[in-house]
Amino acid sequence: MSDEPGNQKDDYNEMQEFDFVPNFIPLPVVFHSFTEEGPFTKCTICNELLLEDGNPYLIHKAFHRGEVIFEYAMCLLCRSKMQEELSAESLERINSYMDQYHIEKRGESLMKDHGTDVGPWISHCLISGKPIEGEDEYHYYAFCDGSDLVFNGLPMALAGGVDEELNELLSKQTRDRLDGFVDEQFGLPPELRKPIKGGPILI
Repeated sequence: MSDEPGNQKDDYNEMQEFDFVPNFIPLPVVFHSFTEEGPFTKCTICNELLLEDGNPYLIHKAFHRGEVIFEYAMCLLCRSKMQEELSAESLERINSYMDQYHIEKRGESLMKDHGTDVGPWISHCLISGKPIEGEDEYHYYAFCDGSDLVFNGLPMALAGGVDEELNELLSKQTRDRLDGFVDEQFGLPPELRKPIKGGPILI
Protein backbone atom coordinates (compact mmCIF):
# COMPACT_ATOMS: atom_id res chain seq x y z
CA MET A 1 0.00 0.00 0.00
CA SER A 2 2.77 2.42 0.94
CA ASP A 3 4.51 1.75 -2.39
CA GLU A 4 1.49 2.76 -4.47
CA PRO A 5 2.08 6.54 -4.53
CA GLY A 6 5.67 5.98 -5.55
CA ASN A 7 4.61 3.68 -8.36
CA GLN A 8 2.07 6.19 -9.59
CA LYS A 9 4.70 8.92 -9.57
CA ASP A 10 7.11 6.75 -11.53
CA ASP A 11 4.40 5.97 -14.09
CA TYR A 12 3.58 9.69 -14.39
CA ASN A 13 7.23 10.61 -14.92
CA GLU A 14 7.61 7.94 -17.58
CA MET A 15 4.47 9.20 -19.34
CA GLN A 16 5.77 12.77 -19.31
CA GLU A 17 9.10 11.69 -20.74
CA PHE A 18 7.40 9.67 -23.47
CA ASP A 19 4.93 12.38 -24.53
CA PHE A 20 7.21 15.41 -24.38
CA VAL A 21 8.62 16.46 -27.73
CA PRO A 22 10.80 19.59 -27.68
CA ASN A 23 9.84 22.13 -30.33
CA PHE A 24 13.34 23.52 -30.83
CA ILE A 25 16.77 22.34 -31.91
CA PRO A 26 20.16 24.00 -32.42
CA LEU A 27 19.99 26.01 -35.63
CA PRO A 28 20.71 23.57 -38.48
CA VAL A 29 23.24 24.39 -41.18
CA VAL A 30 20.57 25.03 -43.82
CA PHE A 31 19.61 28.17 -41.86
CA HIS A 32 23.17 29.34 -41.23
CA SER A 33 24.32 32.55 -42.84
CA PHE A 34 26.17 32.12 -46.09
CA THR A 35 28.09 35.37 -45.60
CA GLU A 36 28.93 34.74 -41.92
CA GLU A 37 29.73 31.05 -42.59
CA GLY A 38 27.79 30.03 -39.49
CA PRO A 39 24.71 31.08 -37.51
CA PHE A 40 23.49 34.64 -37.93
CA THR A 41 25.01 36.61 -35.06
CA LYS A 42 23.19 39.93 -35.44
CA CYS A 43 20.06 41.50 -36.90
CA THR A 44 20.66 42.52 -40.50
CA ILE A 45 18.82 45.81 -39.93
CA CYS A 46 19.89 47.10 -36.51
CA ASN A 47 22.92 44.90 -35.68
CA GLU A 48 21.33 43.74 -32.41
CA LEU A 49 23.06 40.57 -31.21
CA LEU A 50 20.88 37.49 -31.65
CA LEU A 51 22.49 34.41 -30.17
CA GLU A 52 21.52 34.90 -26.51
CA ASP A 53 18.45 33.00 -25.31
CA GLY A 54 15.36 35.19 -25.30
CA ASN A 55 16.27 37.05 -28.51
CA PRO A 56 13.60 36.03 -31.05
CA TYR A 57 14.13 36.71 -34.75
CA LEU A 58 13.19 35.59 -38.24
CA ILE A 59 15.44 34.20 -40.95
CA HIS A 60 14.74 34.44 -44.66
CA LYS A 61 17.06 32.85 -47.21
CA ALA A 62 16.48 33.06 -50.95
CA PHE A 63 18.09 30.76 -53.49
CA HIS A 64 18.60 31.00 -57.24
CA ARG A 65 19.61 27.73 -58.92
CA GLY A 66 20.85 26.35 -55.64
CA GLU A 67 22.95 29.36 -54.62
CA VAL A 68 22.14 31.75 -51.77
CA ILE A 69 21.67 35.22 -53.26
CA PHE A 70 19.69 36.91 -50.49
CA GLU A 71 19.51 36.33 -46.77
CA TYR A 72 18.68 38.19 -43.63
CA ALA A 73 17.99 37.73 -39.95
CA MET A 74 15.51 40.26 -38.57
CA CYS A 75 14.72 40.80 -34.91
CA LEU A 76 11.04 41.12 -34.08
CA LEU A 77 11.37 44.82 -33.21
CA CYS A 78 12.73 45.59 -36.69
CA ARG A 79 10.05 43.41 -38.24
CA SER A 80 7.39 45.37 -36.36
CA LYS A 81 8.88 48.67 -37.55
CA MET A 82 9.02 47.37 -41.11
CA GLN A 83 5.37 46.33 -41.00
CA GLU A 84 4.42 49.81 -39.80
CA GLU A 85 5.82 51.15 -43.07
CA LEU A 86 3.66 48.82 -45.17
CA SER A 87 0.06 49.51 -46.03
CA ALA A 88 -2.52 48.08 -43.63
CA GLU A 89 -4.50 46.84 -46.62
CA SER A 90 -1.58 44.79 -47.94
CA LEU A 91 -0.85 43.25 -44.55
CA GLU A 92 -4.51 42.30 -44.10
CA ARG A 93 -4.62 40.72 -47.55
CA ILE A 94 -1.41 38.75 -46.98
CA ASN A 95 -2.58 37.53 -43.57
CA SER A 96 -5.96 36.44 -44.97
CA TYR A 97 -4.25 34.72 -47.89
CA MET A 98 -1.83 32.81 -45.66
CA ASP A 99 -4.61 31.81 -43.24
CA GLN A 100 -6.07 29.47 -45.86
CA TYR A 101 -2.94 27.31 -45.64
CA HIS A 102 -3.46 26.65 -41.91
CA ILE A 103 0.19 27.03 -40.99
CA GLU A 104 -0.35 26.11 -37.33
CA LYS A 105 -2.26 22.91 -38.17
CA ARG A 106 0.37 22.04 -40.75
CA GLY A 107 3.01 22.50 -38.06
CA GLU A 108 1.14 20.25 -35.64
CA SER A 109 0.86 17.54 -38.29
CA LEU A 110 4.54 17.78 -39.27
CA MET A 111 5.62 17.72 -35.64
CA LYS A 112 3.53 14.61 -35.04
CA ASP A 113 4.83 12.81 -38.13
CA HIS A 114 8.43 14.04 -38.35
CA GLY A 115 9.28 15.80 -35.10
CA THR A 116 12.19 18.19 -35.42
CA ASP A 117 13.59 16.68 -38.61
CA VAL A 118 13.85 19.89 -40.65
CA GLY A 119 13.83 18.19 -44.07
CA PRO A 120 10.08 17.49 -44.36
CA TRP A 121 9.23 21.01 -43.15
CA ILE A 122 10.99 22.65 -46.11
CA SER A 123 10.82 19.95 -48.78
CA HIS A 124 7.68 21.32 -50.47
CA CYS A 125 6.29 24.77 -51.20
CA LEU A 126 3.66 25.72 -48.62
CA ILE A 127 1.41 27.29 -51.27
CA SER A 128 1.78 25.15 -54.40
CA GLY A 129 2.68 21.88 -52.70
CA LYS A 130 5.39 21.34 -55.32
CA PRO A 131 8.75 19.86 -54.34
CA ILE A 132 11.40 22.51 -53.78
CA GLU A 133 14.04 20.29 -55.35
CA GLY A 134 14.42 21.30 -58.98
CA GLU A 135 12.97 24.81 -58.54
CA ASP A 136 15.09 27.64 -59.96
CA GLU A 137 14.09 30.04 -57.18
CA TYR A 138 12.89 29.25 -53.69
CA HIS A 139 12.76 30.77 -50.23
CA TYR A 140 13.28 29.34 -46.74
CA TYR A 141 11.79 30.96 -43.64
CA ALA A 142 12.45 30.18 -39.98
CA PHE A 143 11.67 31.52 -36.51
CA CYS A 144 14.54 31.40 -34.04
CA ASP A 145 15.33 32.19 -30.44
CA GLY A 146 18.98 32.72 -29.67
CA SER A 147 20.92 29.82 -31.13
CA ASP A 148 17.82 27.62 -31.57
CA LEU A 149 15.41 27.00 -34.43
CA VAL A 150 11.86 27.01 -33.07
CA PHE A 151 9.10 24.91 -34.66
CA ASN A 152 5.96 27.06 -34.47
CA GLY A 153 4.39 26.69 -37.90
CA LEU A 154 7.74 27.61 -39.36
CA PRO A 155 10.13 26.60 -40.80
CA MET A 156 8.65 26.57 -44.27
CA ALA A 157 9.56 26.94 -47.91
CA LEU A 158 8.01 28.89 -50.77
CA ALA A 159 8.79 28.29 -54.42
CA GLY A 160 9.65 31.35 -56.48
CA GLY A 161 6.77 30.64 -58.82
CA VAL A 162 4.16 31.72 -56.28
CA ASP A 163 5.32 35.35 -56.50
CA GLU A 164 2.71 36.60 -58.95
CA GLU A 165 -0.17 35.45 -56.79
CA LEU A 166 1.36 37.09 -53.72
CA ASN A 167 2.29 40.29 -55.53
CA GLU A 168 -1.30 40.83 -56.59
CA LEU A 169 -2.15 41.27 -52.90
CA LEU A 170 0.33 44.11 -52.38
CA SER A 171 -0.32 47.80 -52.85
CA LYS A 172 2.17 49.86 -54.84
CA GLN A 173 3.28 51.50 -51.58
CA THR A 174 4.08 48.11 -50.04
CA ARG A 175 5.80 46.73 -53.13
CA ASP A 176 7.94 49.86 -53.44
CA ARG A 177 8.93 49.63 -49.77
CA LEU A 178 9.90 45.97 -50.07
CA ASP A 179 11.87 46.67 -53.24
CA GLY A 180 13.58 49.50 -51.39
CA PHE A 181 14.46 47.12 -48.57
CA VAL A 182 16.24 44.85 -51.05
CA ASP A 183 18.13 47.77 -52.60
CA GLU A 184 19.12 49.20 -49.20
CA GLN A 185 20.42 45.94 -47.76
CA PHE A 186 21.76 43.99 -50.73
CA GLY A 187 23.67 44.98 -53.82
CA LEU A 188 22.24 42.41 -56.21
CA PRO A 189 23.26 42.36 -59.88
CA PRO A 190 20.44 43.15 -62.35
CA GLU A 191 19.95 39.53 -63.44
CA LEU A 192 19.16 38.51 -59.85
CA ARG A 193 16.97 41.45 -58.86
CA LYS A 194 13.90 40.23 -60.70
CA PRO A 195 13.59 36.75 -59.10
CA ILE A 196 14.22 38.21 -55.64
CA LYS A 197 12.24 41.44 -55.98
CA GLY A 198 9.41 39.47 -57.51
CA GLY A 199 9.49 36.96 -54.66
CA PRO A 200 7.82 37.00 -51.25
CA ILE A 201 10.12 39.12 -49.10
CA LEU A 202 8.28 39.27 -45.80
CA ILE A 203 5.66 36.95 -44.31
